[in-house]
Amino acid sequence: MRIKICGIRNQDDVDVAVKADADAVGFLVGQLHASTDFILPSTASRLASELPPYITPVIVTHLKEADKIMEIILRTGISNVQLHGGSSLPEVKKLRDLMPLCSKIILSTYIVDNKCVPEIKQFYPFIDAVLLDAYNREPNLIGQENVSNSYNWEFSANVVKECPLPVILAGALDGSNVAEAVKLVKPYGVDANNRLKTEDGKGRSLEKCINFVRNARNATI
Repeated sequence: MRIKICGIRNQDDVDVAVKADADAVGFLVGQLHASTDFILPSTASRLASELPPYITPVIVTHLKEADKIMEIILRTGISNVQLHGGSSLPEVKKLRDLMPLCSKIILSTYIVDNKCVPEIKQFYPFIDAVLLDAYNREPNLIGQENVSNSYNWEFSANVVKECPLPVILAGALDGSNVAEAVKLVKPYGVDANNRLKTEDGKGRSLEKCINFVRNARNATI
């Protein structure tokens, strides 16, 4: 089970993610929709340089155009990117060609009426993993609660079974529900952000992050 803590904004957040034993951390860079979690490329670069070995930094972006995304990759030195903006197939192809050989592209998709939006099969040859948001339906809800939606574990499990690539499950996950999600969906990994924050929303809660990581790992035993 691979576990990512997203929305890392400062050194305190990095320290919490490391203490919680996360496998990866997400830096939100390249903002188009409302969110308080986005940071500058220079900040992401500095924080990534402080990570210990075996913890992977990931750029999470709303940007759609390959050239603009490559600017962030070059400015941060982070070559793993998670696309949350709805990039078109031509732009993803272009990004794949521009990125260094060992770079990874994670494409986000959302469950809408028992369908993946965008449809991901056409992207398979050009990406390395799929992030399946089983809760929020739109890119502009990143980092926000959307109480009108509910989890769709059954459809998510079918996506995992049918997808030839690793599937990372996301969407309002925390320590209270991640074990159920892992057992039912059986994803390659899980990703969480908003529900791992401190009560004031200004940082990552060590207790919440530890519970999230521990419960996700234990669910696979």
